[in-house]
Amino acid sequence: MTESELNRIMMRTRLFSGFRTEECALIRRISKASLRSCAAGELLAGEGAVIDFFAIVTKGKLLCEKNSYGGHAELIQHYVEGDLIGLDIACTVTKRCPFRLICLKDAELLTFRYDVLMRAGAQHGALYGKLSVNVIRFLANENIKKLYKIDVLYKRSLRERILVFLRNMEARTGESVFRIHMDREEFAQYLGVNRSSLSHELSVMQQEGLFRCKKDRFELAPAPRKAEEDAEATAQ
Repeated sequence: MTESELNRIMMRTRLFSGFRTEECALIRRISKASLRSCAAGELLAGEGAVIDFFAIVTKGKLLCEKNSYGGHAELIQHYVEGDLIGLDIACTVTKRCPFRLICLKDAELLTFRYDVLMRAGAQHGALYGKLSVNVIRFLANENIKKLYKIDVLYKRSLRERILVFLRNMEARTGESVFRIHMDREEFAQYLGVNRSSLSHELSVMQQEGLFRCKKDRFELAPAPRKAEEDAEATAQ
């Protein structure tokens, strides 16, 4: 991968938004950045592992999951091309990973040593200031994403969970047509239900005209207020 390609990848992320190409190159140098390949099924970090780095996914797909008390795997989050991994953990005092980080499809990561970057970055005042502001913004955005999930899981019925999740996605993307970047099994894990229940409910909701879906692509129907009111009435 060329230097210019690495610069473009970095500048498309929230963390390096507003950075110039020469600043991206400097960050890679002082943080000892490197490209890492991982194969499908590879465990990058287990629960309790120390993560002192963060990475940008340059290709492939990864996910973090954790076993529930019933022994079922619960999907916490998934990562696709352009996403940042590990920054929220590397910023903590213990740097302990609270879940398993697994490569789902053959992937490539651009990794950075967090502590090395922050120590060396402090010697470059303007660069350190921009980076610190972007770190805060990134962590704030991650917190909002977790609140979205709490909002989904708080709903009592599966139909409510699906509708709230899809409306949140619509609000985040600004489009009524979008991809959720999860297959049925992953989507079921995210919602905390089994796959067959999810598939059945999606089929019923699609027949009712609430949306159209094919694999991970959804197209929401208009008049969401009425659909949500019907879902709430059904749950009651």
